[in-house]
Amino acid sequence: MRRYLTILGIAIIAFGLAGGSIAISSAYNVYRSQLHVSGDPASNPLTVLDEAKWQAARLIGGGIIVSSFIAGSLLVGLGWIGATLEQIREALSGEPAPEQADQA
Repeated sequence: MRRYLTILGIAIIAFGLAGGSIAISSAYNVYRSQLHVSGDPASNPLTVLDEAKWQAARLIGGGIIVSSFIAGSLLVGLGWIGATLEQIREALSGEPAPEQADQA
């Protein structure tokens, strides 16, 4: 069970980091293209709504990254705690651990 929680936690961290980075990157590309176009005299200027969309995308992308790190770290921590509890249970029961029984 420990390995599954650890792998799931790492997968959540990786996908959250990738998803948040993609969200921020795509929003920045849109913002940057509008900013570039607004420098042209014949185009519409950059509006407050465009700036608000960019700031909201930064918050959402950052939230995705932070929440994935928190959730993934919790799962990895639970896996580690579970492994430690299994070792304690085996030590208190007096039975040899499965690794030790194979060697005997």
